[in-house]
Amino acid sequence: MATAAATEATDAQDVHEVSGKVIARAMGWSAAAAIVPVPYLDMAALATVQVKMVRDLADAYGQDRNDQTLNGTISALLGTLGATSVSGALVGPAIKLIPGGGSLLGSVTVGAFGSAATYAIGKVFVKHFESGGSISNFSAEKVTEDLKKEFSAAKSANKSS
Repeated sequence: MATAAATEATDAQDVHEVSGKVIARAMGWSAAAAIVPVPYLDMAALATVQVKMVRDLADAYGQDRNDQTLNGTISALLGTLGATSVSGALVGPAIKLIPGGGSLLGSVTVGAFGSAATYAIGKVFVKHFESGGSISNFSAEKVTEDLKKEFSAAKSANKSS
């Protein structure tokens, strides 16, 4: 018979596995959102992907999902990352307005930003949920430094790939 500690460890491992898959899937969709040809609509698609990712992470950790709080939180986190990486958050969609190769270049820029931002937001929420936090007590201000570190790590990983 399995002990409670062994069952808990298995459950934690399962949650880690599920959360890793949720983040990886969302990163793929974030990159795909970048090909939306309409400037700034791509960023709306990115935010939608990230909100769904956090909902799925909340489900994995048995947390209630408060969609109104969640939408505002994702916007705040993207705003924080936008200030960190102006080229991806603002310039990328604007480049799509340039006739010819602008759409392709803008898509690449937004795709890189979106994937890194999604990874960072996912990791920050996983840490928050693992420490017993919920969506309702999540504070974007409190995780700003962690968010920037995860974003930088994701950007570095993308460059070396």
